[in-house]
Order: sequence, then structure tokens, then C-alpha cells
Amino acid sequence: MKWLRRGRQLNLAVRNSRRLREILGVFAKHGFTDVAVRMDLERFLPARWKSGLIAASDRPTEERLRIAFEELGPTFVKLGQVLATRSDLIPQDFVDELKKLQDNVSTLPFEMIRTVVERELGKPLTEAFASFEEKPIAAASIAQVHGAVLPTGEKVVVKIQRPDLERIINRDVALLDFLAKLLEKYVPESRIFAPATIVDEFFRTLKLELDFHIEANNIGRITENLAEFKDVKLPHVYRTHSTRHILTLERFFGIPMTQIAEVKAKGYDLKHLNEVGARAFFKTVVKDGIFHGDLHGGNLFVLEDGKLGLIDFGIVGRLSRRSRQQLSSMVLAIMTEDFEALCYQYAELGSAGPNVDFDGFQREVRNALAPYLGLRAKDINSGQVLIEATKIAAKYEIRVPGDWMIVFRALFTVEGLGRELDPDFDMMTLGRELMVDLVKDQYSPENFSKDALWIAKDMMALALVLPRQIRWMFKKFSADGYAFEVKSPQLDQLTAGLERNTRKLSLSILTTGLVIAAALSMQAPEAIHRFKGYPAPTIVLLVLALWTWFRV
Repeated sequence: MKWLRRGRQLNLAVRNSRRLREILGVFAKHGFTDVAVRMDLERFLPARWKSGLIAASDRPTEERLRIAFEELGPTFVKLGQVLATRSDLIPQDFVDELKKLQDNVSTLPFEMIRTVVERELGKPLTEAFASFEEKPIAAASIAQVHGAVLPTGEKVVVKIQRPDLERIINRDVALLDFLAKLLEKYVPESRIFAPATIVDEFFRTLKLELDFHIEANNIGRITENLAEFKDVKLPHVYRTHSTRHILTLERFFGIPMTQIAEVKAKGYDLKHLNEVGARAFFKTVVKDGIFHGDLHGGNLFVLEDGKLGLIDFGIVGRLSRRSRQQLSSMVLAIMTEDFEALCYQYAELGSAGPNVDFDGFQREVRNALAPYLGLRAKDINSGQVLIEATKIAAKYEIRVPGDWMIVFRALFTVEGLGRELDPDFDMMTLGRELMVDLVKDQYSPENFSKDALWIAKDMMALALVLPRQIRWMFKKFSADGYAFEVKSPQLDQLTAGLERNTRKLSLSILTTGLVIAAALSMQAPEAIHRFKGYPAPTIVLLVLALWTWFRV
């Protein structure tokens, strides 16, 4: 199967050789020629770069990588943005540089936007909207956003996906997967970063972001979950004007949280906004298991009526019930400074193998988090603590799934933003209250009944299968003469080694015997046929001795 998979990869490279040459050419231009050569892709390099010429060699490596990503377009810009969130896998210098990646793309001509909207909605633009702003509000690598007014008078924003983007991204991601596998094979030092795993997680995230139906569903579900929070508002989705590639949403008017000075100047109740926002965030994470995965100042607004508005739900984090329990245990371990419990949670999350140096991992976590010991709860950023521990876990080959980094990053951002608005903001105390609610909910009669039902179902399934398995086990046991067969990889290796050594010893003894017989045959009578003065039996015995010696 390996040769078949390799053949498919080569077929992919050949079919997209022009784009592959372009990608390798850009990386070579920015000083990464040696990597392409080590990956055995030199034949795909443009001729001018095969000489090993390096451009911009005076720039740091991380800066050259960022510039290459920007030059290669939306797929690579998005990849760089994802890498900037994986401080557990890549060095901090690269994280800081890749954070500078912005969706600095040229705006699409309005006629192209008109064509896409009319094709998606199946009607003329003038019929679908009472008015439509030609100048975009924002332009990013995935989509372009325009203001509009519906025929019924509602002010909206229309998010339009760039045409042919899905085909371009699918092609680029397929090539990235091909390059990541070659990188792991031919550049061993890259394996610590798990390039193939990063590309796989990146593709899954990007695939969801390209389907606006998913974003619309995310908004609807989180809106329902936050119905009790009257001061938190999510945009209404206009389904009649939305498709897989177009999303029409209620337009928010307010001040983005990136302009904190203006928010403060307006006299809004920042303590109230902080508490409401933090409680809403914790509820979506800890109780609902679906939450905004890209929380930053640009996606948070203080609306004109003083409510907190959230936009852009392209990236959403999801946690199972079991994962939510693990997260609560991790936060509780930080609060109680129980680093052993924290490390055990990481080992479980990262499916740590039996050879992990757990004592070393625990010791390094304790040393790294020592500055936080004894601090007041409000002075600890739990998101930062979890991110630091994740970096250490990666050093011990405990791979925390990328989905968890969304949680940690969101915690870090919310706490940081909260303290920027209110220096006395204490998210840890608030989190402790919500954790108590989670524990109560976890052991509520409803959840206990639900767990008991699943246990009963599993026990019933086991009860149905177990007698049959026991019967077959005894049948096989009796058929084998009531003997047990013990299998062990080490035992097989030992047996093979013994057989190999026995064979070598036998051949050595045989070779020695043939040589002795050859020497004795030299005394053969003159009547025996000779070849160049040597008896024929002697020559035959020496040839046999030489053959067996080579077999040893």
C-alpha cells in the first residue's frame, strides 16, 4: 500500500506541477532552497534557484517564512495564522512573526461580487436587496463583506466568498499534505512539529470555515444557548439571503473592543460588561460545549444600546461532555496549585505512551509555573498557564489535540481583554463559581440517570455477548489439548535470534569439516584425477567450504 500511496502523491505533484514549482520557487527565493533539495524535489525548482541563490538572506528565518506565506496567497496566509496559535509546537519567535500575517488582499471588483450574489441567490441584485453598497466594509482572504439593506428595511452585512476559492484551497492543501509527508521523511528534525498532523487539522478547520451554512448554524445554536443573557447579542441570520457561499447577517453598530479608550470614554459600565461577557463565555465552554473560537477585540463590540455584540463565528470550538469535565479539572488544578493532577490531565489528553518521563514532565511544569505560586486568583491568567504547560507537554511527546489550543487561547484572550477593561477583573473566582455549577450539573439526577442508562445498555450488550465468547474460548481451549499459547514480540525476536545463531554455528562447523577433509584429500593416490597438480576431490571440497563460508 505504501507504493500505491506514494504513486498517488507523485501523481498529485505532476498534475499540479505548475503550482508546486511556484510554491517551491517562492520558498527558494526566500532562502529555503536546501529544504527542497533535502526533500528530493530539486527537479521542481525553477532553474534560477537550483544554483542555491538565496534572496533576503539578511532577514531572520521567521520573517522570511512570513513573507513567503504572504506571497503564496490565501491558503498559506490561513496556514500561517493557524501556526501562530500553536505555540506548543513551534518556537515563540515564529509565533510572534506569524501573528503579523494579515488578510491584506485586494478587493474584488463590484461586478464580480454582483455576479456571485446573483448566481447564489438566483435573482437580480436589485430584486434581492433594496440597496447594496459597492464599497466593501472589509476584504479578507476567504470573503469580502458589503453593507446592504433588505427589501423589508433591515440593515445587513453580506459576506461573499471569493469565487473559485474552494478549488484553489483544496489544491493547495493537497500539495501541503504531500510536502508535509516528504518533510517528515527527509527532514527528521521537523518531526517534532508534526507537519502532517498540523496540515490535517488545518484542512478540517478551513473546510468548516468555507461552508457558510455551518457558520449560520453555529450562530443559531449559540444564540439559543445564550438566551438567558439579555445583555449579550449575536447577529440574526437571514436564511432567505444565505447560501453555502453567501451569509447575510444583521448589521451591528457600535465600538469594537480594539478601541478600548473610546469604549471607556463613552462611559459604559465596564465591570458589568466584563462579568456578563465572562459568564456567557464560561457557559458556552463549560456547560454547552460549543463556543466562539476566535475571540479578539475585532470580533467583540459594545453596541449603541450598551450590550455586548459578538460577530464572526467561522471558527467555533467544540468540547464533548468528557472534555468539559477534563477542562474543569485542569482549571481546578491550577486554582489549588495541584500540578500533579494537571500533568495527569495532560497525559490523558495527549494519549501519552508508557515511555513518557512523567516525573520529568511534572518537575518541568512545576518549575515553569513557579512564578504563579502564591498569587491571588485574579492575578493568574489560567489560559496562559495552560498554554505554557502545553508547550512543555509537547517536549515530552504528549501531543495535545489542536482543538484544545482553541480553548486555551480563548481563555487567555478573554482574561487579558477583561483585565484591560477592568484591572480588578477576577476571572478565576468567577470560573470557580461556574465549576461548582458544573459539578452539580454533572451529578444531577438527570445526568446520573442518563449515565446509568448508558451503563445498563453496555452491561446488557456485554451480558448478551459474554456467554458466547466464554463458550468459544473453552471450545478452543479443549481443542488445543487444554494448552495455552503465549505470544510475545520479544519472545519471537529471541527465537529468531537463536535460530540465526544456531544456523551460523552449524555452517561454521560444516565449513571447518570441509576444509579438514580437503586437506586430508591432498594425500589421495596418484591414480585420482588431478587439476593443475591438485586432486579433484580436494578442489570440490574447497569450493564447497568456500560456498558454506559465504552462507555463514
